[in-house]
Amino acid sequence: MPTCMTDPVLSLIVVDTASPITIGAQISEQIKLLIARGNLKPNQQLPSIIQLAKYLGVNHTTVAQVYNELIALGYFVGNRGKKTVIADSPLTRQMVARKTFYDLLSQAFHSASQYGLTASEFSAAAYAQAVLVDRHQINVAFVNFYPDTINIRACLEAATGLALVSIPWTQLQAQEPSVLEQLLSADLIVTTIKNLWDVAQIADPNKEVIGIEVQPDMHLLTHISSLPRNAKLLFVCVEQSSSEAMKHIVEYNVHHVESKAVTLECVQNNVAGLQGFDLVVCSSQVENQLSTYIPKTLKSMTFSIGIDQVNLLVLQARLAAVETEKLM
Repeated sequence: MPTCMTDPVLSLIVVDTASPITIGAQISEQIKLLIARGNLKPNQQLPSIIQLAKYLGVNHTTVAQVYNELIALGYFVGNRGKKTVIADSPLTRQMVARKTFYDLLSQAFHSASQYGLTASEFSAAAYAQAVLVDRHQINVAFVNFYPDTINIRACLEAATGLALVSIPWTQLQAQEPSVLEQLLSADLIVTTIKNLWDVAQIADPNKEVIGIEVQPDMHLLTHISSLPRNAKLLFVCVEQSSSEAMKHIVEYNVHHVESKAVTLECVQNNVAGLQGFDLVVCSSQVENQLSTYIPKTLKSMTFSIGIDQVNLLVLQARLAAVETEKLM
């Protein structure tokens, strides 16, 4: 059914001529907001350019530019001679997933309005803050000595709230130009404590290198610690190097167990070899496949890592100090 101009959904779109935000951007962002909130749904028909322009009291060229941009980006679907509709695409589904973000903006504006800020003042202040934060965003490089399956970067990003640039040690050791450039542009370099010296020899002497201690996550570490002396652990991943890395991290923190590292293919070819082990530790990559081979009497756990809390506190303190220096 065609959308008419008395539709309460579209009546939510307003234009503020006093705003520092352009009229086109106001219309575009409000449409995205309505998609995120579910007011505008996939395949829902939109009014014509002329109808919406007349309703809002703006030049139809402005609305046409908005429609064309949203079509090009994938928010709208529109063909010559046909009605424009909301796209049913990954992009619009992503907008729905961002509803929480828009809810936070709503709360922020409510707080701002209590201080007397108008919508125009709030939008200008939000823009200024975003530019400031973006300009002073800390650039952190993580020099990784472990395989990607040992996802230390994700753990660090979750703990610090920053997006880290991951630099494989092998590429840094080979002094690849692009990797050296990443290291040179970093405000702070992070690596594992035992590898601090190696990284410091290659990094710029003026660059600060922070060390962290990597360990199994608390749940896994607690369970392994509770095992009897000389308990046997089997580490399984797709690649032998990843299995060895998991084994190394556990053995570095727990010394009373015996362990062996193998590949998933090795287990598949020798299921009988699982006999005699007290615990199987595997990567998330092989968890589902491995479950079909492990007998019910043998416990298995998925490997994940954690960061030493003291090291993490030091890192967070240094990040705060670097951020303050950049703002000065």
